[in-house]
Amino acid sequence: MRFKNAFIYGMTAMLAVASTGCDNEFLETGPSTSISDELLFRTVSGAQNAINGVYNYMRLRGTDIEFSTILQYNNGFDIMAQDLIVRNSMGQMQVYYAYNTNPTRADGAMTSNVWAYYYTIINNVNIILDNIDRAEGSATQKNNIKGQAMAIRGWAYFYLVRFYQQTYSIAKEQPGVPYYAVGGTTEGKSREKVSVIYTNIVNDLKGAIDLLGGYSRNYKSQINLPVAQGILSEVYLTMEDWANAEAMAKAAKTNFPLMTETQFKSGFNDWTLGEWMWGVNQSSTQNFGNGSPFTLWANQTRGTRWTFDFLYVNDAFKNLFEAGDVRNQFWFRTDHGHWTSDKFREAQDDFFGDVVLMRSAEMYLIEAEALARQGKEADAKTVLWQLQDARKATRVNTTGNALVESILLERRKELYAEGKAWFDLKRTQKGFTRTGDHPAKVTIPARSWQFVLQIPVNEFNSNKNLVSSDQNPYDGVYQP
Repeated sequence: MRFKNAFIYGMTAMLAVASTGCDNEFLETGPSTSISDELLFRTVSGAQNAINGVYNYMRLRGTDIEFSTILQYNNGFDIMAQDLIVRNSMGQMQVYYAYNTNPTRADGAMTSNVWAYYYTIINNVNIILDNIDRAEGSATQKNNIKGQAMAIRGWAYFYLVRFYQQTYSIAKEQPGVPYYAVGGTTEGKSREKVSVIYTNIVNDLKGAIDLLGGYSRNYKSQINLPVAQGILSEVYLTMEDWANAEAMAKAAKTNFPLMTETQFKSGFNDWTLGEWMWGVNQSSTQNFGNGSPFTLWANQTRGTRWTFDFLYVNDAFKNLFEAGDVRNQFWFRTDHGHWTSDKFREAQDDFFGDVVLMRSAEMYLIEAEALARQGKEADAKTVLWQLQDARKATRVNTTGNALVESILLERRKELYAEGKAWFDLKRTQKGFTRTGDHPAKVTIPARSWQFVLQIPVNEFNSNKNLVSSDQNPYDGVYQP
């Protein structure tokens, strides 16, 4: 893995994007052909430009509907579970469809895209962290930038270690991914243990929380204290550190009230809603066009705009929702013979909409699950019922393991197409069998290696500290 040239090219490109066709969300800079670390980080304003560039890369790395950024991955990896259907349309989305094009394989496009995306982000924030303390300017501003960079690094490694190894509870002593703590690395490293990766993730996020306490962000695209707490709550949930998951989720959701019925049904396209903790804005001058996640849904809400028209829901999933549930937004497409969802709809007057990355509803579910797994069932139900009441769903009144399973089902119903389903199956060590009208009725057993991406072929070619035995299996089941 050779990072230095990738940083100079990539960061220049990001800053050029930030200076072209931008609203006021990102500070402007002039494009150039090379930017030295010394010049870029001479002042806090230069470091601010760098962190803005990272945010731009996170959201605008590409406009490929199948994979490019977290916005596309959230749909894609939920599609690889059991509740969503891709209708074969124009050959699109096949990397996600029923594992029938081997999307996890080392020579496939999926793994090389995931690897490059997250490691480019990590390299860029590492360079910011390497240089920020020497920048001229306010200590408060430097801490704000450092806190965001640390949170982004922890967030990126959290995704990588889950993509490339089994879940923490059964694989903490197994190899995870190479870990880089400084930027501009020119020599690849070997795979670090999963437990070490998680320790570093937790330390980054706790450090970010310490630094971001007084930070008041300008836009919801930026990571502030509650977002860092929200990321850490999910990390703790995956580590099965229930007490800390409970505490972080409870803290994170403060001041983010659950959406009303009207707000929930408005199309998930407005990041000003109080429940949205973190999101991406689209505007007339900065939007994804046909690369928008909204283009996937077969709900025919794009007015005169063209849509891919091929994302549906399994009828077995649709049948899990009560008639009066606010989230029961499904209707049958007679032309294609499948149910679709109106959960995600672009703003009708503009043909674009904001994209959600984190909501307080997820924090309620993390807190409830963590409480239930600690045996605090009354408290777990109190938290869960707040969400269910807001969605006009019948209150769950189960106990023991059945209560945990009820909360996990509530996660599927509340968070579908928000990037949680695939990772939930991994962390809870559950397989699945597609039933109902899903056209690709496959069974993926618990702890299958098909839940884990293989390391890309290109990484083996460039990283001399990896050997063939470092590769993840493509098939079979992991035996802890």
